[in-house]
Amino acid sequence: MNRRQYLVRTGAAGASVGFLTGFAGCLDDLTGSGDATDDTADADDGDTGSRAGVRALDRAAGDLNTAALALDELDDLEDPSAVEFEPAEPRARLADGRDHLETAAAELGDDRAADIDTLRSYADALEGLIAVTVTVTDEGLSKDVDTVTTALETERGIEEASTTVGDRHADIVAATERLAAADATIQGIDADRLDDLADVPRADLEEGATALNEVVTPLETLAAAYDATLGDAGYGALDRGRDHLDEAAYEAARDEFETAESTVSDAHQRLENGTADAPDGLVGYFETATCQTGHLADAAAAFADAATAAAERDPAASDHRTEAEAALDRVGDCSD
Repeated sequence: MNRRQYLVRTGAAGASVGFLTGFAGCLDDLTGSGDATDDTADADDGDTGSRAGVRALDRAAGDLNTAALALDELDDLEDPSAVEFEPAEPRARLADGRDHLETAAAELGDDRAADIDTLRSYADALEGLIAVTVTVTDEGLSKDVDTVTTALETERGIEEASTTVGDRHADIVAATERLAAADATIQGIDADRLDDLADVPRADLEEGATALNEVVTPLETLAAAYDATLGDAGYGALDRGRDHLDEAAYEAARDEFETAESTVSDAHQRLENGTADAPDGLVGYFETATCQTGHLADAAAAFADAATAAAERDPAASDHRTEAEAALDRVGDCSD
């Protein structure tokens, strides 16, 4: 399997990503809506506040819709290597929209407070979706996976790879939490009010959160498995066990190997369970990681057998160690 395949390819999420196209139909005619409501503003002077407040509310909706259109450009996430998501512009429009909402809040009466709150929630939801999109389209993801798989293949650069995957895992966990918060915000939005104010169905936002979840969840599974495998209780324990074995400290070696086997076997099982739900663009990486962790677990088990046999002066210790070294060598074949 080609391990340079981009990490966040999302073929399995293609159906859900279609929500982004829906934004285009709803929003293309709305981004300048603030200039089309002077008549409404005139009618709303008095009880509902000033003309400036009504105009600000309209312009806020327009800016937020423009920010949402940036997500529409990601409809081709099935080929994320071709996606260059630039968050600066949608974030600038979000900031403009929030500024207009502040003006509207200052100018309008309490009877429009619910409208302002709805658009603020819309802004919060978009901000979360954009932030998560930045994470899953980060071009550094592919490089990080290459760093990890190469380290395991060559048994060099393990410490650097562990740091790399640990940092990346933390970023993905943060994105997962951010997406959960955005989804909760979306669920709390008054759907009818949002549709009236911005002509955006809440269902489009819900589908957007689902599409991103279908990418973030397997990413977290992959990163967590590699993080555990390269961590102190995984490869670290395997390395210490080998040192103990060389020093004829057989009981200490066996304990370390058993720790490594348990840790890596758990990671391997999690990868196996997660492969079925992984998008097409992640399947190759799941297959490589599953292969590598499987061989590492086998190696740790064989090393543990070697340590046990050596402690009992059993000649089979040599055979077990040869088996373990062969399993380690097979790790290097997983990304071919």
